Amino acid sequence: MLPKNFFLLLLLLSGLAACGPIRATTAAATARDDLFKAQLAGADQVKPGERFITPSRYEYQLAYLYLEKAKELQGFAKYDAAYFYAERAAALSRSAVKNRSEEERRKTRREQIKAGAVFNKPTP
Repeated sequence: MLPKNFFLLLLLLSGLAACGPIRATTAAATARDDLFKAQLAGADQVKPGERFITPSRYEYQLAYLYLEKAKELQGFAKYDAAYFYAERAAALSRSAVKNRSEEERRKTRREQIKAGAVFNKPTP
């Protein structure tokens, strides 16, 4: 005879065993969505005439590589490591979007300064 709570315990243990894959898959999906938002913001584009890689471009590429690594680790059933890389990819994607808007603001400000539209007053 099996104890009365055996089936409840079995259900609980099976739920805990599935927690890693679910958490890693959810984090990867979130990272993929954030990476798509960064792509829509233009963080993946290199404009003609740019000599250096911008911070948003760097973060976008790193987020893409982290997401690919997370998918690879999920395939090897290393869910904790996959979760780590997916979370890092999501954070970098959000940072790329923020840096992209900052880069655009700075570019506009430089153009205004070159055109003489902004006057800097000397400080005494």
